[in-house]
Amino acid sequence: MPLQVRCAPEPVTLPVLSQPQVAYVHLTIAADGYRDLPLHLAIVADASRSMRIPLVDEDQFRELVRSSGAHEVLVDGVPVWQLGTPLANDMRARYPSPIDYTARALHSLIERLDQTDRLALIACASDAMVLAPSTPGDRRAELVAAIARLPALRLGDTTNLAQGLQLALAQFVVTDEPAVRRVVLLTDGFTTDAALCVAAAREAAARGITISTIGLGGAFEEALLTQLADLSGGRASFVLDASHIPAIIAAELEHARQTSAQAITMQMALPQTVTLRRITRLAPALSVLTPLSAEHGRRLTLPLGDLRRGEAVRLLCEFLVAPGPPGSQRRLARLRFSSGQHEQHHDLIAHYELQATNPPPALLSIITRATIAHLHQRANLARQQGDYATAAQLLRQLAARLREAGETELAALAVAEAATLDQTHRPSATAKELTYATRRLGEG
Repeated sequence: MPLQVRCAPEPVTLPVLSQPQVAYVHLTIAADGYRDLPLHLAIVADASRSMRIPLVDEDQFRELVRSSGAHEVLVDGVPVWQLGTPLANDMRARYPSPIDYTARALHSLIERLDQTDRLALIACASDAMVLAPSTPGDRRAELVAAIARLPALRLGDTTNLAQGLQLALAQFVVTDEPAVRRVVLLTDGFTTDAALCVAAAREAAARGITISTIGLGGAFEEALLTQLADLSGGRASFVLDASHIPAIIAAELEHARQTSAQAITMQMALPQTVTLRRITRLAPALSVLTPLSAEHGRRLTLPLGDLRRGEAVRLLCEFLVAPGPPGSQRRLARLRFSSGQHEQHHDLIAHYELQATNPPPALLSIITRATIAHLHQRANLARQQGDYATAAQLLRQLAARLREAGETELAALAVAEAATLDQTHRPSATAKELTYATRRLGEG
């Protein structure tokens, strides 16, 4: 399974200027061949109270109020209606909750595991617990028994995702056996420990474990969930309707099954005359990535996650480069890509030429895509810091770039969200839709 690395333009040419300039390099990382690797999965399921709330339409809600009474309370920071009396078993079957759909998804998952696969199940709310330690896929009775405990758990009303992630990482033993190692995190609310979650994602990446996140409904922290996925090279999904949970988890299993190269890492060594300005992942999901930095930014490490068969990781690297005389060369970076025992090295060399054009015309559409990701990231950061005026301004700039790229529907979402922030100083449900739809631009 040798890795393939392609660079565009090839060679990289820069005009002769008297001041530093940005060098743009488009990298494509692919893999030859395919191996049927065993799957080592750990599912972290949010089991907080909000996940047990029955899902009903307006007519069903009125029926429940007539039979049981209800009053409004806050659960995980979300206003919900609480029934006056518990639901009977027959009514629970008629009105499933998100945790019920999660259990259905897990039942379907274990039916598709092989004896070489392993699955662990962790539930988390205020506390977290291991319902099933890492268990071979052919021991289905044990896994079914663990799933049966999930809907009845009472682990508290808040959500401690970090503890759940830490228990999940403990299920992966150190071994040289090639396998796809993946955590799948499902939550519908806010966590109490975002910084610890980020630390867990960095630990996962260092151990070759990817974290895929699934955000449910309209009240979860999309910025945190997408960050956890990006830090470890995993996938981030958004589910508005809980009935779609089984399909999303099935898609995650299928993606893992098609892995051709697992836990790819890019290491970058920079000379003193070059600084990394930004790395944007163009595919398979559009996002600005943050490498782990060492030696004052001279050595950078970036987990790229698993590579699916027929898929490529595409990156736009932007380097701030010192001036150079005509005809000279400058090394931009030494790159080392690794996946298991496989390595690929690549040197990025820039040539200074009087007639060179920067940025290269062939990369203009790619640079526009990267700018879209950067503007969206800056708008989210401004919103999180409470600077709603700046966030709205950046969203309008984002809308203009989206229109240039032909994404008129996404542009309308950005304009609508900007208007909401101006008027209410609070994000709307459109913010989540915009986040995940923007990331999906990398799939095209």
